[in-house]
Parts: sequence; structure tokens; C-alpha cells
Amino acid sequence: MNKKILALAVVAGLVGCNSSSSDNEAQSGESFDLRILHINDHHSKLDATGPVELTLGGVEAEVEVGGFPRLVTKFNELQNDNTLRLHAGDAITGTMYYSLFREELPDALMMNQVCFDAFALGNHEFDDGNEQLAHFIDTLQNGTDGCGTEVLAANIEVPSTNPIYDMYAPYKVFDVAGQKVGVIGIDIAAKTQASSSPSEDTTFLDEVETSQQYIDTLQEQGVDKIVLLTHYTYDNDVAMAKQLTGVDVIVGGDSHTLLGDKEFHETIGYGNPLGEYPTVVTNASGDEVCVVTAWDNAQVLGELNISFDEAGNVTQCAGTPHLLLGDEFTNPDEDSDGTLTAEQLETIETYIVDTPQLSIVEKDDGTSEKLAHFADQVEEKMLEVIGNSNGLLCNERTPGSNHSSGSLCTEGSEEREFMNKHGSIMANVVAEAFVDMSLRSDLAIQNSGGVRTTIEEGDVSVGHAFNVLPFTNFLVNLNMTGQEIINTLEDAIDNVVANNSSGAFPAAANLRFDVDMNADNGQRVSNVEARRKNTDGTFGEWHDIELDNEYVVVTNDFIAAGGDRYDSFVPVYEDADRREDTGLLYTDSLINYIKKLEANGQSLEIPEASEMSVQNFTPLN
Repeated sequence: MNKKILALAVVAGLVGCNSSSSDNEAQSGESFDLRILHINDHHSKLDATGPVELTLGGVEAEVEVGGFPRLVTKFNELQNDNTLRLHAGDAITGTMYYSLFREELPDALMMNQVCFDAFALGNHEFDDGNEQLAHFIDTLQNGTDGCGTEVLAANIEVPSTNPIYDMYAPYKVFDVAGQKVGVIGIDIAAKTQASSSPSEDTTFLDEVETSQQYIDTLQEQGVDKIVLLTHYTYDNDVAMAKQLTGVDVIVGGDSHTLLGDKEFHETIGYGNPLGEYPTVVTNASGDEVCVVTAWDNAQVLGELNISFDEAGNVTQCAGTPHLLLGDEFTNPDEDSDGTLTAEQLETIETYIVDTPQLSIVEKDDGTSEKLAHFADQVEEKMLEVIGNSNGLLCNERTPGSNHSSGSLCTEGSEEREFMNKHGSIMANVVAEAFVDMSLRSDLAIQNSGGVRTTIEEGDVSVGHAFNVLPFTNFLVNLNMTGQEIINTLEDAIDNVVANNSSGAFPAAANLRFDVDMNADNGQRVSNVEARRKNTDGTFGEWHDIELDNEYVVVTNDFIAAGGDRYDSFVPVYEDADRREDTGLLYTDSLINYIKKLEANGQSLEIPEASEMSVQNFTPLN
């Protein structure tokens, strides 16, 4: 069947962007307009982000962005009779809303206020294993305000004895205004296996082959409007679209990619789009596919409008990634009392009204009330100040990747330039904390993806530490030779290159090296130096790592067991004579390190360049 797009409009406003003017009644059968409203990678960020600083109509202002109470309002505003509400995975892990409430799962409650039609499993859904995932799916589908959200994952298979067996489906055919629309779920296979904790009997199938298999299945059933709901990264989605036939739309997640107008985001000074919304790709049959994703952390609601002719051909697709703003704007100038003039506020309001990508959105009262029950408990704990930071401790995954978890460190800033050369500042500080807390250790290795956000200059609270390290890991000491340490670094970096798993990139303390991402596997790390810890807790001199001699390496038990493809850790971790379970909790160790600094009259600091794990970095060409 020909799926060629006959006409394509990518300008905002063509199909009812930022309004309900394109709402349709039940379709006549001669043509069909489908609206997809979507988010991805909210990572337990249930409340608003910020306030963040934006330039709106030339006026600099601070305002809150996103959060589920605003998402619910915007979903309801944009809903028409022909709408699917989709979530492309990674709902859980990332803030204290998950860390503190693994039983109650406010993420599921908030998702049920939106009432998604379908949710694709992401890699982080498996962070605490299949049993916890089963609890999450059950809470989503059958818990408070459960509304029948379909959980989809076509390329994941489990036996009947697995906790998640029969709790998800490969696809779902939705009746939308009398038209059949098939939605297929796809998870990122290698990354989920390597970077999360699925049970051993969980099988992950090839994403492209599985997608085509179920596209063919749906077409055999007479379904000619097909959507892939993927947690597979934007780049992978684009590459996959070129290999497939029969798919109309790919709604994706995982890479936390913002799509949209780059000039607009440069103008407001927030966000860095990596492609157009939608991105149009030519598939293996010469037909075109519309690809979208919606950034992260519940900041953006994607609105995609697709028109089909009576034969099921896409004739048009256009849309808007809506950045959801609060209604309180303040002056960010340090010399100001925070008040903007009436003229400035009028300028801001006019600019937003004239800009389809921006919306001032009121919070949904019911959603706010439900979230407040958990927010009050989180706030009480988060507000406990435990120390201070003398600098902006920016976060990054692979150097130069501009991951959204370090969005406060803007392009061109000193901190961003520093990270482009040396990697994550925050991850390096975390590694330093682990070496300090694990008394017997010489050095630390930490996967950058396990470090989730930035700590700003000023007071540091328990909440900051939890947001940086939201997982329930323990620290382990491993007795490793210098060669095994180098092999581990190579394993991790190869996972970045081979599997696009940016969070595998290693950070370290008392270990420094050069990285060339263009070199062959096994030769990307060079000039490796290490330092040992003295009996009094001080450190010895830097020296070329001794390949045949042992060092005590402290790390988290996730990568120690081979997570994120840290494969060379595994034989050491499994050897009782070379492994020590410290009993130190991951997040508590960072909290106690910050408290220790405070007790000694010290603060968190941006490390000197000579203390950073990456000394020289050559990015992929």
C-alpha cells in the first residue's frame, strides 16, 4: 500500500496548533484526521521544573515550566474526538517521588489523571526488577483512578512464571472515531539489558525486525494507520524508519530529545532542538514517516496532527511541541525585588499569545490536590539542609552530549566548556564521595547515567542528594588489577559507541585518563594514571597505572554486576575473595559525605581539571 505523504506542512498552526479549531466529529470514512498527544521520559518529575529563566518578547523573566497538574490541563484542552494519548516510556526513577514512594507509586496516580491510551515500557521501568515493574503496571491499570492504559512492548518476551507475564501486549488496535489505529510498543533492547535490572528470563528482541513483524501483522488484519510507540532514542527512530515499510508515525523517547524550531529556542534561551517537529523520514518503500518525541521531565506536551485519505495514505502531518508555562513571572535580576513592570508583563503575555509553542497553563485542581499529598512529605525531607556548594556542579553523560540533566549549564558557559573537555562535574564529585565513604577503597568508578542532575551553588539539601542519586544501590569494593580497571573503562565506553548508551560513560576519582571515541574498541582509553589511598585517608602520588598490581575499586553494585556493560567487573564481583559488600547505601553515602564536609567547615567544590577522570576527550567524528 502506498503510504506516500502527498503534502507536508511543518509550520505551527496549520492543524489547530495551540487551539481546538481543528476538532473533528466522527469521520465520514472518506478522510480521517488523527491527533496524537504525547510525552516521554518524565522520570518521576511530577511537579514543575524551575523557575527557569526565559527571554519572552525581549523581556527576561523566571517562570515555572511543566509538571503533571499543567499537563493534565493541556491534554484536556487539546483533546478532540480523534485523539490518542501516548507515553513513550521511562515514567519512573529520577526524583524522590519514586525513591520515597515505591509502594504507593505517585507516578501511576499522576499518569492516571492524564489517562493515557498507551504506555510503552522504557529501560528504567526495569530498574528495580520485574517484580517491582509488575507492581507499577498493576497500580497504573488497577490502582486509584486507573483508566485502562494499555502497556505495550512488542520486543519483550517473558515466560508464564515471570511477574510481568500477561500484563502487557505487543500492540493495541484502537477505535478512534470509527477508524482502526494500530499502536506497537518497542523498547530499547541492549540498553535495557545492560543498564537496568530485568530478570534473567526476560528476552529482548531486535527492535527493527520486531517492528516490521507487527506492522505486517496489523496490515494483514486490515489496519492501515500504524503508529510505533518507541523507547529507542530519536536517532534510532530516524534510522529505523528508513528500514521499515507500512508505518505512518513514530512517537519516541529515551534520548530526552527536544524537537522544534531552533531559532525560537535560541530566542527564549531555553532548550536545544536537535531536529524539526515532526521530523519526516523516507522509509524503505520510498514513503514518508513522521517522527516525534517530546523532550523530558513533563516540560513539553507534543501535539501531532496527521491527515489520512480514504486509502489510509498520510496526506499531511504537522504539530507543535507545547512548552507549558506557569502564570507567575518574576524579574531574575539580582538587583531587583523580583517584580516586573506592568508593561513588561503585557509584553510577555502578548509574546506568548502570538507564539504557538508557548502556553500559560493553569494547574488542574484535582491533580494538584492528589500530588500535594506526596509533595508535602517530599518537601519536608528535601528541605533539610546538609551542606553547601561553592559552584554549579553540572551534570553530563558523555562529554559534549549536552544531556538535559545538565541543562542549567548553558552552552558557552564556563561549566559547559569544562564538561565538554572533562565530563560530568557532578559524577566526578559523586565518585569522590564514594572513595571518601568507603574507607578501604583507593579509587572509584561510577557510570554517568546513574547521576541524574546538577547541584546548584548554595545550600545543599537531602533532596538535592536524592535527586542526584535516586536509585537503591549499595557500594561494593572490588580488588582489581590495573589491567582489569582499564578493561572496565573500555567496556563502558564501547557501550556508549556501540549501543548509543550515553549513561555508560565512566566517571572516576583517583583515576584519570584520555579518551578517543574514534579509536578501535580496546584502544579508546590511554595515559591511564591512578592514585592509592594511604592508611590515614590521604592520597599517594599520581602514577602510571600498574597493570599487574591490585587497587581497591569502590563502585555501585549495579555496574559491578555488569550493568551498563561493565563486563570486566563481573568476574571480580562474583569472586567472594575479591569482593567486599560495604553495606553503604548509594544515596546515603553522598548525603553523609556532604554532611562530613559541612562538619569540617568545607563545601562541595568544582574539581580542578587535574582531578577530573577525563583529562583529554576526542569526540566521535
